Amino acid sequence: MYMRNHLRKNLWTVFYVFIGIFTIVSFNTNNVSAALTKSTDLDVLKSAPTGIPVSSYMSNTAPTKIDSKDIYTTNSAQIVDTTGANSSKGNIVSLASGPNTYGSMWSTNKSFDINKSQTISAWLYFGSGTDSDAINSEGISFVLQNDKNGVGALGAGLEGMGVYGYDASGYNILSGTSATQSYIQKTAIQNSIALEFDTANNSFFVPTKPINNNSGVFSFGSLGTYYSLDGYDTQLGSSVSSSLGFSNDAKYGASGPFGHIAMTYPGLAASYQSTDFTGNAVNAYSPWTSGFVLIHNSSKAAMLVDGKDQNGNLLYWHHVTIKWTPPASGSTNGTLSYNFNDKNPDYSDNTMTGDDKELSNTINADTSKLNSTDGKVRWGFTAANGPATNVATKLVAFDSIPDLLSSDADANIVDTTLNNKEITDSSTDKKVGNGDSLELNYDLNYLTGNVDWKDIAAKIKIPDNVTVTPDAANNVATITYSDGSSENISASELTDSTLQHTLAQTLGTSAAGKSARITINAKAVNTTTSDINVAKSVATFSGSNSLASTNSPAFTILATPNYKLNLANSNSSNEIDLLYKQDTATLDLPTTLNYSDNHSFGDTSSSTNIVYQITAGDKTYQVASTATGTKFDQTINLKSLINDDTAFWNLFAQGTTNKVTVKAIDAANGLVSNTITYNVVTKQDETLSMTVSNNLAFKDVNYGNNTEYLPRKSDFDLSVTSIREPWQLQVTTNGLYLNSQTLNNNMTLVYKKDSASQYNTLSTTPTLIDEDTTSSDTSTTTDIADDWTSNTGLLLKQLGISTAGQYTGTLTWTVSDSVNNT
Repeated sequence: MYMRNHLRKNLWTVFYVFIGIFTIVSFNTNNVSAALTKSTDLDVLKSAPTGIPVSSYMSNTAPTKIDSKDIYTTNSAQIVDTTGANSSKGNIVSLASGPNTYGSMWSTNKSFDINKSQTISAWLYFGSGTDSDAINSEGISFVLQNDKNGVGALGAGLEGMGVYGYDASGYNILSGTSATQSYIQKTAIQNSIALEFDTANNSFFVPTKPINNNSGVFSFGSLGTYYSLDGYDTQLGSSVSSSLGFSNDAKYGASGPFGHIAMTYPGLAASYQSTDFTGNAVNAYSPWTSGFVLIHNSSKAAMLVDGKDQNGNLLYWHHVTIKWTPPASGSTNGTLSYNFNDKNPDYSDNTMTGDDKELSNTINADTSKLNSTDGKVRWGFTAANGPATNVATKLVAFDSIPDLLSSDADANIVDTTLNNKEITDSSTDKKVGNGDSLELNYDLNYLTGNVDWKDIAAKIKIPDNVTVTPDAANNVATITYSDGSSENISASELTDSTLQHTLAQTLGTSAAGKSARITINAKAVNTTTSDINVAKSVATFSGSNSLASTNSPAFTILATPNYKLNLANSNSSNEIDLLYKQDTATLDLPTTLNYSDNHSFGDTSSSTNIVYQITAGDKTYQVASTATGTKFDQTINLKSLINDDTAFWNLFAQGTTNKVTVKAIDAANGLVSNTITYNVVTKQDETLSMTVSNNLAFKDVNYGNNTEYLPRKSDFDLSVTSIREPWQLQVTTNGLYLNSQTLNNNMTLVYKKDSASQYNTLSTTPTLIDEDTTSSDTSTTTDIADDWTSNTGLLLKQLGISTAGQYTGTLTWTVSDSVNNT
């Protein structure tokens, strides 16, 4: 365990021997407005984390005296700056400074809405006394309250920590009278919920001595003297009775080496329970026979002082993030959660283990204890010091306060070389290769608030083994706001691997919107023969009214192997013909992959994952494959990969030649192959069309004319145009008609291809006119009628004597793919 308990044990022994001989302590009743001047305080203030000024949002007044017994009538809390002076721009609250002091500082207005999510981020200083409860006592509490005294609300000092009731245990000669539950309750901060950070174990089982609460000189045995019996943290070892109305995690008292964190209801009478001393070791408190214990909810032991940072240095300031989650509709059960020691003083994430690790908890909180009709209460901090002359000042510095605004920040890394692989804290694959192009992204978010987040000064530590890469204009980063506007960050703002820049825009209800992303262009560097594990790197965003911080995720830069990844086109030519909008079109990219030393990608049980990146136009596509053997062939169908017919043909428009590049990535070994290029030539697809005149007239004939074949008297156009399409041209007809009466017995249409051909009578059965069995890559037009003479082509044959009149008929021409018609 901890040697720090020894001092308490020794004090207990001394007290037991000298029973009844009490050390008299009087309270400091000076008004608070003096600067902090102790050298210890000044040293601590100099090392204080950056805090936001709070005098515009917080205030206090002296408390109201309850009765003649009440000696807690001053308020030690004041706002100071890092010099210790009172200042309207002060960013630190000094709650208790000097022996037996106590104080509270509250939001000036009831600005904490318990029906909304709220966050407060702050740094707490309890003291740095090594192995000394005297220096570090008594502690600090975060409090929500709806007390009628408003900013003057204040509880008792000492074990009361400025929030709990006054344990006014009377002493009269040789008799002692314990305080009453009702008196303790009414002297506490009313209608309140407290999250205490208690640095002293105020227990009857490890007693120091009853502490005299009277202000002024006291002579032993004088009447009307009151003491704090100092036992609120006494653990009774029994469960809290369900009849008292507390949750299942409620316990009598609390413990822990140099403290604990717990939630309490200070203004609730049932929170204070009397315990009997008779017949046990606690009779060291004679002549008192009983005293009061405080019920704690979800108490956790915590090392609130004497922590060490990751370099072994004493850690004076402890960061805490407190979050409030409102009750569900119709319920009064909200939650109060905290993360204590979640950040180091430089705002990097605390990754320590043991006593100095991050401590977190989520506690149910009954909002009915606040007795608020509109859901609005005050928030603030209270604290108290013990009686030792060298007791430490209790200090609080704020990153954010709930009635102002709530902001946060997050970070990720994107490896653009590995097809925009994103690395976050939760990623399982955090490997990048030497030389990979990286984007370091920092997202700033305005969550809630009454004012905008202003004057945001970004301070970003670039991760180790990462080199920032300026663009042609010497800019290293871009800020993109949610409204679409942007600004650049110059390389001149990068000093000693730290980028510092004040954002030109505010975040919140302003035109820039509620979020911004800072993107830093960089490159991973590993010139060693071993993998490099890059640690998290801190970034802070400090505005005039809120501070947010984050850490870039840890990642690994792989060592560059002594072999290469070779990619080749497995075809003999880099040119690929693509037929525009062909129904069965594909765009196959044949590739061959191997290592320069010809070692294997593995077998079916130990293969290598390969990612191919294909760039076409202004877009890059990715497809993964599993490689085996010493040579790996992969054909990539780019059309299927694009998977958008319209986008594909817009890119590969007819009559164009486009470059398509391919590279392969072996992320497991940190290898990127050479890039190969294909020239894709998009040609017109197969076409087949026909041109034919709408009308055809034959030579007039007089009655009795017995000419067998009548020639055409009008010109006639008939041609077929094709690309890569063998074809056949056919014609059909129903014959000639006069006044809707058929003349098939008198006349018929015939076709004679050339002078050496026979006459073919046209009918409803298709007659082959012409055909082309070849396939040409260029457009070819065959003018069929151009070679017709008066004795060839389409002719009209007389079969007998016809009635006078104008004869009409219809020819139906059909051109078709000859392959489909064979």
